[in-house]
Amino acid sequence: MTTADFLAVCFWPLVILFAVLLKTVRDPVLLRWIGAIIGLFIALCVLLWVVYGPSSLVGVVDFYLFLFIVGLGLIWLGLQEWRFFRPVSKSIWKACAAMLGGAALAALMGTILIQDFFQSPIVLEGRVQNVRTRGRHNSEYVADIAGRTVKVTTPVYERLKLLPVVRAEVGRGSNYVYAIEYLAN
Repeated sequence: MTTADFLAVCFWPLVILFAVLLKTVRDPVLLRWIGAIIGLFIALCVLLWVVYGPSSLVGVVDFYLFLFIVGLGLIWLGLQEWRFFRPVSKSIWKACAAMLGGAALAALMGTILIQDFFQSPIVLEGRVQNVRTRGRHNSEYVADIAGRTVKVTTPVYERLKLLPVVRAEVGRGSNYVYAIEYLAN
């Protein structure tokens, strides 16, 4: 297990722990310390995502799941604002924007997660070609397998540079390689 995998696995238990602490602790001084620790945790997570990027498949799935939950949170925030409905004001427009943006984000990320985990994967078999990086600051690793461009994590990218013949299972939503079997070189 790499460091990126370990940190990605620890992400959601820590988020749940922080949520429980925020909900149960009533002491204002302790709440400030918990808030400072949560701020450091968020800064560390952002820094680690920038440093490690897509080097862990668990981290990629965590990212999609996090954005899905952010979308649901925006919907909830918009509904809370909508509840205090007054004649047309700026807060109503903010509530509508939050609900629409949250619904779009949750629908997009939910679709990706459903296609990846509840539909059968795309199975590709063939020689790897054109292994490259793309995106801003070369942050995304891609390769062509059997004529289809797929995304891969950093460890898989390093092994695919040898251009082997592989059998890969690709998620339908995210287009990431979830399982790979090296057949020949």
